[in-house]
Amino acid sequence: MSTSANLQKDWNYRIEAIRQVVVKAKNDEVRKVSVVDVLTNAPFPLEAPADFPLESLEMQKSYYATFRVYTFKNVKDVASDFIEFFSAVDIDQGVEDFIKAYWLYPNYIRFELVEVET
Repeated sequence: MSTSANLQKDWNYRIEAIRQVVVKAKNDEVRKVSVVDVLTNAPFPLEAPADFPLESLEMQKSYYATFRVYTFKNVKDVASDFIEFFSAVDIDQGVEDFIKAYWLYPNYIRFELVEVET
Protein backbone atom coordinates (compact mmCIF):
# COMPACT_ATOMS: atom_id res chain seq x y z
CA MET A 1 0.00 0.00 0.00
CA SER A 2 1.38 3.42 -0.87
CA THR A 3 2.24 5.91 1.84
CA SER A 4 -0.42 8.42 0.81
CA ALA A 5 -3.15 5.76 0.64
CA ASN A 6 -2.12 4.56 4.11
CA LEU A 7 -2.16 8.16 5.40
CA GLN A 8 -5.68 8.74 4.10
CA LYS A 9 -7.01 5.53 5.70
CA ASP A 10 -5.38 5.56 9.15
CA TRP A 11 -4.34 9.17 9.68
CA ASN A 12 -6.04 12.57 10.02
CA TYR A 13 -4.50 15.40 8.02
CA ARG A 14 -4.01 18.35 10.38
CA ILE A 15 -1.96 21.19 8.90
CA GLU A 16 0.67 22.10 6.35
CA ALA A 17 3.56 24.17 7.64
CA ILE A 18 6.78 25.80 6.50
CA ARG A 19 9.59 25.77 9.06
CA GLN A 20 13.29 26.51 9.00
CA VAL A 21 15.06 23.26 9.85
CA VAL A 22 18.61 21.92 9.92
CA VAL A 23 19.21 18.45 8.47
CA LYS A 24 20.92 16.19 11.02
CA ALA A 25 20.59 12.76 9.38
CA LYS A 26 18.89 11.05 6.47
CA ASN A 27 18.15 7.46 5.60
CA ASP A 28 17.40 6.53 1.99
CA GLU A 29 16.24 3.05 2.96
CA VAL A 30 13.38 4.17 5.23
CA ARG A 31 12.91 7.53 3.44
CA LYS A 32 13.28 9.66 6.58
CA VAL A 33 15.15 12.85 7.32
CA SER A 34 15.98 13.83 10.89
CA VAL A 35 15.80 17.58 11.32
CA VAL A 36 15.95 20.16 14.11
CA ASP A 37 13.44 22.99 14.08
CA VAL A 38 15.40 26.26 14.28
CA LEU A 39 12.81 28.16 16.36
CA THR A 40 12.15 25.52 19.02
CA ASN A 41 15.45 23.61 18.77
CA ALA A 42 13.34 20.43 18.82
CA PRO A 43 14.30 17.46 16.64
CA PHE A 44 11.70 15.53 14.64
CA PRO A 45 11.61 13.22 11.60
CA LEU A 46 10.28 14.10 8.16
CA GLU A 47 9.05 11.23 6.00
CA ALA A 48 10.08 11.73 2.38
CA PRO A 49 7.89 10.50 -0.48
CA ALA A 50 9.47 8.04 -2.92
CA ASP A 51 9.92 10.72 -5.58
CA PHE A 52 11.71 13.19 -3.29
CA PRO A 53 15.47 13.34 -4.03
CA LEU A 54 17.04 12.81 -0.59
CA GLU A 55 20.49 13.16 -2.15
CA SER A 56 19.71 16.87 -2.70
CA LEU A 57 19.75 17.48 1.07
CA GLU A 58 23.06 18.32 2.71
CA MET A 59 23.87 17.45 6.31
CA GLN A 60 24.01 20.35 8.81
CA LYS A 61 22.48 22.69 6.23
CA SER A 62 19.48 24.91 6.92
CA TYR A 63 16.37 24.67 4.73
CA TYR A 64 12.82 25.96 4.69
CA ALA A 65 10.85 22.73 4.72
CA THR A 66 7.21 22.49 3.73
CA PHE A 67 5.56 19.49 5.36
CA ARG A 68 2.16 18.08 6.27
CA VAL A 69 1.25 16.94 9.76
CA TYR A 70 -0.96 13.89 10.38
CA THR A 71 -2.28 12.34 13.60
CA PHE A 72 -3.24 8.70 14.00
CA LYS A 73 -6.99 8.06 14.04
CA ASN A 74 -6.86 5.23 16.59
CA VAL A 75 -6.06 6.92 19.92
CA LYS A 76 -7.06 4.12 22.30
CA ASP A 77 -3.61 4.03 23.98
CA VAL A 78 -3.31 7.80 24.38
CA ALA A 79 -3.71 9.23 27.89
CA SER A 80 -7.13 10.79 28.43
CA ASP A 81 -5.55 14.24 28.86
CA PHE A 82 -4.32 14.11 25.26
CA ILE A 83 -7.29 12.46 23.49
CA GLU A 84 -8.77 15.80 22.47
CA PHE A 85 -5.44 16.91 20.99
CA PHE A 86 -5.46 13.96 18.60
CA SER A 87 -9.21 13.68 18.00
CA ALA A 88 -10.32 17.29 17.56
CA VAL A 89 -9.33 17.84 13.94
CA ASP A 90 -11.25 21.10 13.64
CA ILE A 91 -9.17 22.91 16.28
CA ASP A 92 -6.46 25.22 14.97
CA GLN A 93 -3.23 23.97 16.52
CA GLY A 94 0.21 25.31 15.74
CA VAL A 95 2.95 23.18 14.30
CA GLU A 96 5.01 23.69 17.48
CA ASP A 97 2.33 21.78 19.41
CA PHE A 98 2.68 18.80 17.06
CA ILE A 99 6.48 18.86 17.17
CA LYS A 100 6.42 18.85 21.00
CA ALA A 101 3.66 16.21 21.16
CA TYR A 102 5.72 13.96 18.90
CA TRP A 103 8.12 13.39 21.81
CA LEU A 104 5.27 12.15 24.02
CA TYR A 105 3.50 10.08 21.36
CA PRO A 106 5.87 9.39 18.43
CA ASN A 107 3.64 6.65 16.98
CA TYR A 108 0.67 9.02 16.74
CA ILE A 109 2.16 11.91 14.75
CA ARG A 110 3.70 11.91 11.27
CA PHE A 111 5.42 14.68 9.36
CA GLU A 112 5.39 14.25 5.56
CA LEU A 113 7.95 16.27 3.62
CA VAL A 114 6.53 18.16 0.64
CA GLU A 115 9.45 20.35 -0.51
CA VAL A 116 12.51 22.25 0.68
CA GLU A 117 14.02 25.61 -0.19
CA THR A 118 17.39 27.04 0.78
